[in-house]
Amino acid sequence: MANVQSMAPVAAIVDLMLGIVTLIMISKVNNKAQGDKIAGFLIGWILVFQGMEYLFLSILEFQVGSASLFGTVDTSDTERGFLLTGLYMFQISVVVLMSSLALVFPFRILPDSWDEKAILGSVCILSISITTIHLVTDFDFLAIENILMVPAFVILISLYIRFLTSELRTENDSYRKVSIASGLILIGMFGESMTYWLSQVLSINDEFNQRIAIEFSIMPSGASWFGMMVGMSLGAIAICVLFLGEIWRSYNVGAAPFSIMVFVIFIVGFIAGIADVAVLDIVTSCYEQACQEFPSAYNIWYDFTSESLVYLYTPILFMFLLLKYDLIDTQSGNNKWLIRIIVILLLLIVSSTVLELVQSFLPIPEMISSAALAIIVAIFIGWEEKIVTQLISGAESVSHNLPFEDGRLENSSTVDPKVFNLTLSAILLYILILSMLHSGLTNGGL
Repeated sequence: MANVQSMAPVAAIVDLMLGIVTLIMISKVNNKAQGDKIAGFLIGWILVFQGMEYLFLSILEFQVGSASLFGTVDTSDTERGFLLTGLYMFQISVVVLMSSLALVFPFRILPDSWDEKAILGSVCILSISITTIHLVTDFDFLAIENILMVPAFVILISLYIRFLTSELRTENDSYRKVSIASGLILIGMFGESMTYWLSQVLSINDEFNQRIAIEFSIMPSGASWFGMMVGMSLGAIAICVLFLGEIWRSYNVGAAPFSIMVFVIFIVGFIAGIADVAVLDIVTSCYEQACQEFPSAYNIWYDFTSESLVYLYTPILFMFLLLKYDLIDTQSGNNKWLIRIIVILLLLIVSSTVLELVQSFLPIPEMISSAALAIIVAIFIGWEEKIVTQLISGAESVSHNLPFEDGRLENSSTVDPKVFNLTLSAILLYILILSMLHSGLTNGGL
């Protein structure tokens, strides 16, 4: 067994836990606007599918080592073939769900006639068809599904610019909520590629992808390469637009916490670009001779920036959207205790994971790290009520204040929780069964 220290198992636990609790809470809500309730279900199932993806990833990492080795994993073993197939299929389904979220949140652009059945039908058709096509083509075109995020990207960027300018012109808080929510979803969709924005601008991400292809004897197709570049380019454009927008907002009305987050990601991407240029000789060493190893400092930087953003902070970002935009009923007595439990668990899990990461490269005695964790636990337990109150204070759906073009506010929801949950559960079951059949049949039987 490979001894691998990874955040994937923690991310699997966090995403699955938060996703399941979100679905439980949103299923009990009846007085939400149609778009808000659909958005809540989509976010819940995004977290569940992402949790399953990270669960399969963590098991594979435990068996074979680094995720970068997956291109050369021997799938003749039935279990590994099942895990790798399921990992890819869940990853594709997450892209489909993420792309659908932009249609209903933060501003529903679909007419009333496009109810949850139309959205569910689209999600089902795309998820099943794309995963099946990838399966029969042996995932040679993996990442081409990133093209689906182009319409979502255009919608979210347009909403961000539209409502940012409206906010600065009218100083309406509702407009600010829409622009910030659009930015947060963009970070959730393209957070990792945002940390490589300078490298993408300098056109050196291709060098790193070529190194991986040479080092592990992977031959990605042109379509797969194009899909990866689409994801990288969309992330680079998104963070640059957000950075300029938040500078404009900060100059006119002052910096918001979201502005600070954008500035941090932008600076991280800038430093990462400089670091990538510094190790470019190591990257190109694969072209001329044996591949050289990256410095440990470079790997540590990657762990604390790109990986942490993807594995740890994205679920917290979705939790913030659920609470601050009242997608779940934060005032319900049945939901409050679940919210408090989830918030304290997420904060503790993330804090302990970050502490373990620090301990992995700094010579901190275990007694000191245990004492630090105990202090963190005491702080969170003591301030738990204040933290939760701060999160849900002022929670309000943007659909309550933003009318459609004809002046109507969005109607109350007619979404049937059973239909939504059964449909997405069927897709999850379809992926598991198809992955099992594929690995069993291609390896000579189950």
